[in-house]
Order: sequence, then C-alpha cells, then structure tokens
Amino acid sequence: MCGIAGLVGNFIPELMKQMNSSQAHRGPDGQGVFEASEESVALGHVRLFILDLTPAAAQPMHSADGRYVLVYNGEIYNFKELREDLVSCSYHFKSTGDTEVLLHGLMEYGEKFIERLNGIFAFALWDRKEQELLLGRDPIGVKPLYYCEPKPGTLLFASEVKALFAYPSLRREPNFEALQEHLARCHASGTHTALKGIYRLGPGMMIRWKSSNHSFQMKPFWKQGFSENSHGTYDEAIESVHSSIRAAVKRQMVSDVPVGSFLSGGLDSSLITLLAKEYGDKDFQCFTITYPSSENILDHFVDDTPYAITISQLLAKKQIMINIKPDVAPLLERLIWHMDEPIADPAIIVSYLISQHARKEGAIVLLSGQGADELFGGYPRYQAMHLVNLFQILPSFIQGWVARGSTLIPGAIEGSLGANLRRIRRVLSEMTDQPDNRFMAFCSATPDSSIEPVLHPSVREILKDRSSAEQSLSMIQSFSTNNGNKYLYRDFIDYLPNHNLLYMDKMSMAEGTETRVPLLDLEIVKKVAALPFEWKVSGFKTKKILRDVARGIVPDKIIHRPKAGFGAPYRKWLRYDLNEMWSELTSEASVRKRGWFDHKALQDARARSQAGKDDLYMLQWAILTIELWARQFIDRNPAESGFAL
Repeated sequence: MCGIAGLVGNFIPELMKQMNSSQAHRGPDGQGVFEASEESVALGHVRLFILDLTPAAAQPMHSADGRYVLVYNGEIYNFKELREDLVSCSYHFKSTGDTEVLLHGLMEYGEKFIERLNGIFAFALWDRKEQELLLGRDPIGVKPLYYCEPKPGTLLFASEVKALFAYPSLRREPNFEALQEHLARCHASGTHTALKGIYRLGPGMMIRWKSSNHSFQMKPFWKQGFSENSHGTYDEAIESVHSSIRAAVKRQMVSDVPVGSFLSGGLDSSLITLLAKEYGDKDFQCFTITYPSSENILDHFVDDTPYAITISQLLAKKQIMINIKPDVAPLLERLIWHMDEPIADPAIIVSYLISQHARKEGAIVLLSGQGADELFGGYPRYQAMHLVNLFQILPSFIQGWVARGSTLIPGAIEGSLGANLRRIRRVLSEMTDQPDNRFMAFCSATPDSSIEPVLHPSVREILKDRSSAEQSLSMIQSFSTNNGNKYLYRDFIDYLPNHNLLYMDKMSMAEGTETRVPLLDLEIVKKVAALPFEWKVSGFKTKKILRDVARGIVPDKIIHRPKAGFGAPYRKWLRYDLNEMWSELTSEASVRKRGWFDHKALQDARARSQAGKDDLYMLQWAILTIELWARQFIDRNPAESGFAL
C-alpha cells in the first residue's frame, strides 16, 4: 500500500519529488523517483511497509535489463501462485513480496497478465524500449488513480488529486455537475470529479500512452456483470460462497506487519473478524467506534457496542473502543484535504479515527467488511423498494394523496419517534415515481427539489435543470434485464468505488494504514454476482445468502440485528455543536465571495431543519464540506504546503 505518481510527454525536473511530498502520508517508510528527460518521463513512489520490508522491494522497481520501470500501489493476494508460474518461466526473484511478481508478469505476458491478478492495485509500467506507458486499476476500484492532460500530448497521474497540482499552472476550476451529485448523494458518479479536467481511472480499466503520437487509449480489462448465470441449488451456493469467503480471508491475512480489523458489530465485520481469528496471530486487535447516548438523540443510530463486545469476547482478542465526541467534528477541515473530493459523509471521521488508533497500537493492516452491502444487497433502500411495490395495489389517486400528504410528517424531531417518522416520510414521498427514479431517490440524501433553491442562479443556469441522478440512471438503464440486479449493478460500479472505497482508502492512508476488503475478493464477486437476485434480497430480507453463510460462525443475534449505518451523529452536531462553523462558512460575505449558493435559501433550509420540519441536515453537511474543500482546492494550491486553513 503506497502512493504513485507520474508524467509522460512533458518532462519537468524535480516534479516527482514535489508530487511525492504531496502524498507522503501514503508512504511513510520510503520514497523513490525515476526520471529520464530524454524520454520525457518521470515516475514517483512513496512506500508503506506491508510485504518484504527490505530495500529489495523498493520502488520504482527496474527490470534486470533496465527496459522496464514499475511503480505500484496495492496488494496482489495470489502473488505466490503467480510467482511459481514465473519461476517456471525462468524468472529469478530478489524480493519476497508482490511488486516483483507484477513486474515480471507484465514483462512475460503483457497487459493480459492483469486479468490474472486477484488484488487491489493501481500501477504504472514504463517500457523504455517501446516508449510506452501502461496504467491499470483494480477491477473493483479499491485503489484510487487520478489523471489529467495538463497540455495536449501530456499525461499526468497520481494516487491523490492534490499531487497533480504540483504540476505548474494546472488549473483549478469547479465542475458543477459533480458538485450537484455531491450535494445529492455525497459523491460524484462515473469518472469525473469536482474539478474540471481531473478524472478517476475507472475500475478494471487500463490506459496505454505512446510517445510515437503523444496520445493514449483507454480500454477495460475486466467488467463485472450481474447476469444470473449460476448453476446449482441455493444450498450449494451457500457452501460455495462460504468456501470462497473463508479462502479470501486467509489470502488477505498475508502480511509482514500486524493485522487487525474494523469491528462494528454488524454482520459483515463480525463474519470477517471471526474467520480471521483462524489465521491471525496473538496480537490481532479489533477497533470499534462508540459515542455517548447523549450524542444520539437526533440521529438515533442502533448502538453497535454490545454486539462488538460480543464478538471480541468470542475471540478473546484485544478490543479498542474509540469514543467519538462533539469536538471531533472540526477534524473535517483536515480530512477534506486528505479526501481530495468533497465527499459529504460523516463516516470519514469514523474511518480516520479507527485508522489513527490502529496505527498507534501497531496494527498497520485492517480488515473491513466493506462491499457486502453492494454485492449482497444490504441497504435499506431495497426494503423501501419492496414496501412501495406493495403499495402499488392501491388506486393511483390514493398513492398520489399519500405521497403529497407525506410532506406533513415532521422530518427532524428528536428520539426514536423522530427517526421512524423520518424513514416513513422518505418512503411514502416516492410512491408515485417510476421505479428507477424511485431507487435513485432512495440513494440520495437530499432530493434535487431541495438542492436547486440553495444554488446561486448562475449555477442553476449552468446545470440547466440537469438531474443529479443522470449518470447513475444511465448505468441502471443500460442493464440488460429488468430485475433487482440492475440496482445492485449501479451500487457496485458507482456507489462502491466512488464513495465507500474511496473514503476508506483516503482515511486509512492519511494515517499510514492499509485497509483490505475480503468480501470484495474477485473469487467471491464472480460467484455472488451470478446468483439470482432473490437469493440476495428476498422481500424485506436483505443479504439473505450472506446471513445463511454466517450461520454457525456469527451469533444469531448479530445475524438478525437491524442494519446500522457506519456513521456519526452529524444531525446532533449540526443542530447543537456546529453553529459557529455554520455561521462562519455560510455567512453572507462567505457565500457572496464563493458565488455558488444563495445565502437566504441556505438559512431557510437550516431554519426548517432546526425547527424539526425537514431533515435537511445532510444538505447542510454537504455544503459545509464543499466550502471547506473549495478553500483547500480552489482558493489555494493543495500541493504547495499540505493541509492549511
């Protein structure tokens, strides 16, 4: 787990040192640079020790004949099997890790070798003979890779956006279509980002740049479908998925540094943690977030703590309880710099604090249950879709009456009643919409009808009535069959890499830790994606087959517990603790200077939330996040001197 950077087509001396410096937190254990001015290429690398802690595994890594140069970020979990094959091809190894396996494999098999990798990665390989660059990103999108063309014929790339701005005079302009998506769903869809001209390389994609014409071509090497082409019975599928999960956990325990786990007390993290005990050492640690009940009066999260304690007691392992307090919210200022993108999810605070404590306790690698909700169908929106489908037996005029009447339900009052009313209002308000639009409404924290009024008229004109769900809807509607798998497909290829995996990578790497996601192992993904939708979501029962896989491993009370979000009590913070921050960031002077929002509409949205009428707290959190991000990435160069406000 590291950070990579590079430039081809326009050599700039010393640029790689500056790019390495901008993302040095990703690699606190070393860094290296390759520069060849006559070839107009430079590569940079910052290193985090995980496998082979010796200088033999340092990067950039050169082939013995000097033809190839590799920089690589990630882990290849099947590297030992691949190594055996390469040894049979007469390759000799100086290191014991996976970097040299990737180098030799690409030398032997070319880009076809990427299809054989089971892991999380982003890499760049320079061929000095052919004067070609090959970039690749893992199929699921666990590891980030950004790129841009600062001038025609030049390709610039890095693990983090901020490193790109070490390039002289690279423009920093907002992309309002992406910002609209951040306001609605906390993340930008597809491959565009909140900065014009800055893109993510998509999951399972590769780029080949050639010096002969100073241009590049992009193509997929892997594409995940949800085709329901599996064979066999449901019970056979349970056995097969169980076997794959167990094998994946074993594969992903490989490390030359201590391994621990995120333990929320939910099904996913509990299953991973309990299986890991068979392969972990005595120093295996679990990390759990908790907060006082007084912080939960408005958000009303399900308390994870008793469930997490149950798992740690079964393990007889050390459990670190991390208590979130209101004064942790200002951390957002620093974390947005690390995020690169204005992802408005309070979960970034939780992820960062766990990574910070893990690093202090010596656990450099952490296992996470992320990915299960997207792969197996674990989100409440699937239950909401089923509930609305049941209401479809009602006459349309009654459905319309119920949808309109839902606006009278209070949206943000305290206690369990308020939380339940908020969910009921959300479901009923979407009764009359088309199914695909309804699903995307359930994916959105804030509807477009609430976003549009807070935008400055000039921004509204730029967007020209554009729907924030436009890109996501096109993904759904491109799906070949009309069943629930098309919604899993959207969650998997859009929400997962552009939101959950992105913030987890950035927050763990901010503290020099590596997060692994065993439930997204390629062997598991291929099997589960091919299963019938009804085996994953059945009526109101989410993650059906995963729950059955977990029986006998995870206690029943955890298997059957309600889903709890991986978040923080942001509504309470916004209502009571962040008045000063809100007032400063959305003052009339600040709003006028930014020119993106309407000051009066912002204050009206806050007043309605504070009065309990509407739940517009996530919109407020997104606006604070965007303003903090703009101060770091628009008003100043984020590569110049690190985090500063």
